[in-house]
Amino acid sequence: MKIAFWSNAKEKCGVSSNLAAISVASVLRFPYEIVLLENHLCKHNLGNSLKSGSLTDTLREVGSYYYEGGGMEGLLRRIYRGDHNNEISRNYRRALINNHLDYIPQGKIIHHELFDYEFSNNCNSLFQFLERSTDILMVDCHHNLSSKTILEEADLIVVNLTQNSDILEDFFLNYPSLISKSIFIISKYHPHSNYHSKRISQQYNIPIELITLIPYNEMFSEAIHNGNLIEFIFSHYHCDKSDENYYFIQGIKKAAYMIIKRAESLNMLHQKILV
Repeated sequence: MKIAFWSNAKEKCGVSSNLAAISVASVLRFPYEIVLLENHLCKHNLGNSLKSGSLTDTLREVGSYYYEGGGMEGLLRRIYRGDHNNEISRNYRRALINNHLDYIPQGKIIHHELFDYEFSNNCNSLFQFLERSTDILMVDCHHNLSSKTILEEADLIVVNLTQNSDILEDFFLNYPSLISKSIFIISKYHPHSNYHSKRISQQYNIPIELITLIPYNEMFSEAIHNGNLIEFIFSHYHCDKSDENYYFIQGIKKAAYMIIKRAESLNMLHQKILV
């Protein structure tokens, strides 16, 4: 099962931070194994947001001092050379929550344009390979060479939007082909905005049950920046309404529930088709 987190806006919609928080909430509620990865190199990546600490030891284990690279770069090149042994994927994955949530780190030893090219050429083989050893892939998809392929091949797309009319108009005007397999997150949601959830649903003819809302939260932003997002979600997951983080946590939990239940229904459909 491949789930792409994406936005038509290049920034401001919280694609990476939403994916990070939802992945943690997903494994807290559901018994699945999830692997996280990005289709781009970035300084502050998913691994840095979720769990602070150096990846040096992890990368040394898989050969970061060789040309093939460690982390995602090395895995791509192993797959390109035809090494499809299921066991090797474990060597390139960093456990964030044991037996439930893994991340494929970035070696960062090649230029981002070369990485973009290699990922684009090998992403289908990469996904097929990883899907054999995990339940769900969650892909942080930015506007790179591979983005079109990822969106086409994804079983489910989590479209990240805001209450900005330009962003909304651009998506529904220019990307209608994605709507049928999408769930929509409205990031940094403010209930008093002119573009509240009911208006978005009615104006763009999207069922309200496919829209979920995540309000802005300062402590969440700090947790992302400091690399302790997992601890933040853990410590507030069962909070009540007296906690200032309550509505944010409820938004994350609802988004995780919607996404996983949709993924489960798609898996059932795929099984019926195969039968």
